[in-house]
Amino acid sequence: MRDSIAGIDCTLVDNGMPVVVLRADALGISGYESCADLEANASLRSTLEDIRFKAGWLMNLGDVTDTTVPKLTLVAPPRAAGDISTRTFIPHRCHDAIGVLGAVSVATAALLPGSPASEVLTSSTGGTVVLEHPTGTFETSIVVSSNDTGITVESASIVRTARKLMDGTVFPRGY
Repeated sequence: MRDSIAGIDCTLVDNGMPVVVLRADALGISGYESCADLEANASLRSTLEDIRFKAGWLMNLGDVTDTTVPKLTLVAPPRAAGDISTRTFIPHRCHDAIGVLGAVSVATAALLPGSPASEVLTSSTGGTVVLEHPTGTFETSIVVSSNDTGITVESASIVRTARKLMDGTVFPRGY
């Protein structure tokens, strides 16, 4: 549930995408900063790269210097309609959204008792975890169970919606 890397508590999880999940406030930031501000913070980026490199070995990914995994997601309490707020680095750039598999892994970490993400998760209804990111929200549905041998992810899915993009009539010419 919790590892300590460079003095920062984090969860190393791979439920579709290898991700290091850590609390933003453990890094001295709020977690609500813009992507540009986070990328401009050289000290933060250096700390994150050190954590990412060490996490690669702990996750059996080997030397991750030239790879894009593991991703790093900073979490904080939500500010709007979500259950948890996120800022994701892939691997050195802070992205303005969160990827599908990354979202599933972060939501899984949030449902693990004792994980840093669970500490800032405000609620989750029936396994639904809504992740806030800089440009909106991402809804996941994760079911975990626990017993004497540990925690098992029973199911993981995402919630997607579709909207009509256009309506009209086309009059193609005859061929």
